[in-house]
Amino acid sequence: MNKKRIFLKIAVALLTVLLGLIITSCGAVNYLDRGDSSAGQAYDTVYLEEYGMSVPAAEAPEFEVRRPDGGVGDSSLRYVIRNGSIDLAVRNTRDTIQTIRGIVSEVDGIISNSYVYEIREGQYGANLTLRIPAQTFDAVMPQIENLGRATNVQTGQEDVTMHYIDLESRLKNQIAQEERLVEILEMAETVEEVLEVERELFRVRGEIESMTAQFTYLQDQVTYATINVNLREEAIPTENISPGAFENFGRRISQAFISSINFILHSISSIIIAVITILPILILLGLVVLLIVLLIRKLSKRKPDVPDRTEE
Repeated sequence: MNKKRIFLKIAVALLTVLLGLIITSCGAVNYLDRGDSSAGQAYDTVYLEEYGMSVPAAEAPEFEVRRPDGGVGDSSLRYVIRNGSIDLAVRNTRDTIQTIRGIVSEVDGIISNSYVYEIREGQYGANLTLRIPAQTFDAVMPQIENLGRATNVQTGQEDVTMHYIDLESRLKNQIAQEERLVEILEMAETVEEVLEVERELFRVRGEIESMTAQFTYLQDQVTYATINVNLREEAIPTENISPGAFENFGRRISQAFISSINFILHSISSIIIAVITILPILILLGLVVLLIVLLIRKLSKRKPDVPDRTEE
């Protein structure tokens, strides 16, 4: 009984210590899991007061916002993503692509994607993705339309002002929180203080990297408009005499001759393979037929002669 009581007391003591550690860990997590700026400030104040440190004055750093025209903007601007799509029927796809390259180069834009493909022999199409400064969108669209017969033209725009301003503000707050945590880290005296602040600093810096990537992508979409151009060469009208039927005439004859030779060789090889495949069966059938013939001959020799009654 004494041993059982001792074991029971030890178990109760271990359980009490374990519950105390769990409660302490939960309290630390509640301090560190506050992601917005107000929670971060409250965490800083509580943390500093707990360790007898003074609260540093926090000032949000300046964060330059790029406007769609490349300048520094303010919250009164509208941030809009512009895009367009054009389907063009042209006479010569490759010549049209070169012309489009010149138009895009004049406005300091780029062709981010280019894909040229063959529709049928001698007829080509292409898909191009143009990225041009947003302020040149209205001037570039008509120039591209005039390069051929526009069969489909679409334009659109998306107002992202609220998302732009919200993301910018959140990024500023996270940068300010990072600077406060760096100052706190410099004032930390114990290993426990250093580890807690570094853990929070690691989380904040991760959010800054994620938000910076999102904000950079959003700025790029606002600053540069996107135009998708689909080119397709027009078929030559049937009422006009076209020399295209004799284009590559020698090459096509050569290809047809080689195809015929290959077909003959393939047929011969297939016949040989088929004969070799059924050869055992043919041999077996030949043996069976030979045995039947020999048996018939042997039986015919044993047949008795029938006397001729007419002589009697």
